[in-house]
Amino acid sequence: MEGNSMETIKTEGALNVLSLEDSMPDFEIIRNHLINAGFNLNFSHVDTENDFSFALRSNRFDIIIADFSLPGFNAFAALKLCKAICPMTPFICVSGSIGEETAIELIKQGAVDYILKDRLGRLSSAIKRALDEAKEKEIRLKAEKELLAKMDELQRFHDLTVGRELKMIELKKEINELLKELGRKEKFKIVE
Repeated sequence: MEGNSMETIKTEGALNVLSLEDSMPDFEIIRNHLINAGFNLNFSHVDTENDFSFALRSNRFDIIIADFSLPGFNAFAALKLCKAICPMTPFICVSGSIGEETAIELIKQGAVDYILKDRLGRLSSAIKRALDEAKEKEIRLKAEKELLAKMDELQRFHDLTVGRELKMIELKKEINELLKELGRKEKFKIVE
């Protein structure tokens, strides 16, 4: 399936969710859980690495929910793709069974959370927290970008001002030298 087996359920003004899940019953359980929790969703479902990569490249998602283990593909590889294609999008791993060390390694590599499929009650709050953190990060990055732009503008203004001041001093010195050569009194007092 080359990038065209993505099932999408769309509603207006909704949260855009990409689900990487090879079990249709598990996908339905997760989707229904989120709908019952009050989320308004645009849900895209993929179940292969190619379709997942295609979806990431051709859409913008608010959050990604990925099963840990799929045939020939796992959450680590999915997370790596996400970090390369859409690094600001929160990634949550939802798995039937995942060891604590594996879960910790996923978090270290950039997943915002992991949820066991038999404890989906945590999923709603994990998504809300991930979205809040993503919004805060976006605001912080925007502020940092604006700060860098203002600092750059200030540096350019400083360079322009100092450059003009140095040029004025140099011109005053040259004028004083020319006045001296003509036997006249220096016109400018220069303080260095």
